[in-house]
Amino acid sequence: MPRFKKSRPLAVCTVCGAYTDLVAYVNSRCHKTVNGRRCSGIFRSGLGQTWAECGSCNAYGKVGSESCRECSGFGWKLLK
Repeated sequence: MPRFKKSRPLAVCTVCGAYTDLVAYVNSRCHKTVNGRRCSGIFRSGLGQTWAECGSCNAYGKVGSESCRECSGFGWKLLK
């Protein structure tokens, strides 16, 4: 089965920095849990941001059969 590189995430949380690739989450509240509480951030579009391929998985999102720990399986990292 051929492996394909993942596309860049669509949005980034303004508080915790979580990524999403679901269009429905753009401009809505983050769904991640931080310190036992739901994050108060909003997913903002990441299309104008500068992204770099993850060095561990080379934008595949997996290292072997495991999800990449460095990029949480997204294959990309946001450059600040």
